[in-house]
Amino acid sequence: MPRSVHAWYGSGAVATSVFNTVPGLLLLIYLTDSLSVSPALAGIVVFLPKLVDLLVSPYIGIWSDRTRSSWGPRRPWMLAGALTLPVLFAAVFAGPPLQGDAAAGYVALLFVAAALAASMFQVPHTAMPGEITDDYHERSTFNTWRTAFVGLALLLGGAAAPVIQSSFDDDATGYRVMGLAMGAVLLAAMLGSVAGTRRAPRPVFGHRTEGLLPQLRAAFGHRHFRVLFPAHLLMAVASGTMVAGVPYVTANVMGEPAYTSILMMCVLVPLMVTAPLWKRLSVRVDKRAAAGYAAGVFALGGLGLLLIPVWGVPGAVLSSVLVGVGLSGTHLLPASMLADCLATPSESGQRQGGVLSGVWTSGEAMAQAVGTGLLSLSLAVSGYVESGAGETVRQSDEALRGMLVGSTLVPAAIMLSCLVPLAFYRLTAAGVGTRRT
Repeated sequence: MPRSVHAWYGSGAVATSVFNTVPGLLLLIYLTDSLSVSPALAGIVVFLPKLVDLLVSPYIGIWSDRTRSSWGPRRPWMLAGALTLPVLFAAVFAGPPLQGDAAAGYVALLFVAAALAASMFQVPHTAMPGEITDDYHERSTFNTWRTAFVGLALLLGGAAAPVIQSSFDDDATGYRVMGLAMGAVLLAAMLGSVAGTRRAPRPVFGHRTEGLLPQLRAAFGHRHFRVLFPAHLLMAVASGTMVAGVPYVTANVMGEPAYTSILMMCVLVPLMVTAPLWKRLSVRVDKRAAAGYAAGVFALGGLGLLLIPVWGVPGAVLSSVLVGVGLSGTHLLPASMLADCLATPSESGQRQGGVLSGVWTSGEAMAQAVGTGLLSLSLAVSGYVESGAGETVRQSDEALRGMLVGSTLVPAAIMLSCLVPLAFYRLTAAGVGTRRT
């Protein structure tokens, strides 16, 4: 297919990644340090929308499979998400004149709606590479572009968003402007992906009448998907935990909130630059082995970040680079392996792109929320004290240790645990057949 289709498909990852990154990085601290929400309740607020999304995303996949339109089965849903998510995202960070439990309720309600809008785009977007090409390595090409745009999204969400937010003396104004700016990014990326993939093939699926449970049973009967899925969940939990911990570590352990943008840059540039290298490695040693190497590099970087009190900013920079290199592989390779699963019929002989991508998307969102929840649990157990906008609280040594361990050692250990299910993944180039392009 034309390179423009690869690129425009990849651009959609800007939207999905910004939506995941900004709340993962800023929503918890927005709740605890600007809206006076306790860490335990803030963790519930972050987790609840993902639970709702877990239940709804597979239905979105099924409905997408059943869609008949001149645009194909996926792009109408992507357009619906593009028209709703940016508004809801901006509203989440609108800074209501509420505090405590009332503020938590407001954010939870809008975040649930935003998560559902994001799934309307992300579920069909995730399904496309497994349906529009039958080439094993072209699927990696699609996801190489996707990973590069993930890096751009993380640059916007992980580096630019904190800068925008911190540029205002008033926290509420900073979050409000940041929400509007990121909402504009979401709108541009999503509409671009919808328009830019119009030249892609438009598959038509046979009419399916089964409900959700039979389709889920068939999905998890796919022997390759059922081992890839938990491996990907563990990778997403690890990255979600670490991202959520960055602003806490920079502000409290390193003593300078501005380091958030610096460390995120050290992650994001390697993430974008090394994506083509991970694709080349996957051609040489296959995707499963390359994904294992990526997990190891991420874990090594996480362990390095644990030593920030010992070796300071230089060590933090070096460790962040390793995290970025590892994240590049853990973004690219599982997504490419998913596309291979979507293109390979299950044991029942059925192809279930919509329901598999729906399960994948909802599981990914849930895993990232679990990561944030693990960090909030570490904060709560170690005695972290929440605060309102403009208030300064000195945290105890125990709280500092808890946030550092929860942000570094915990995600490193979780990432390494993904090697267990990966060991049972068997869908390789030799197994499916491929053209070398």
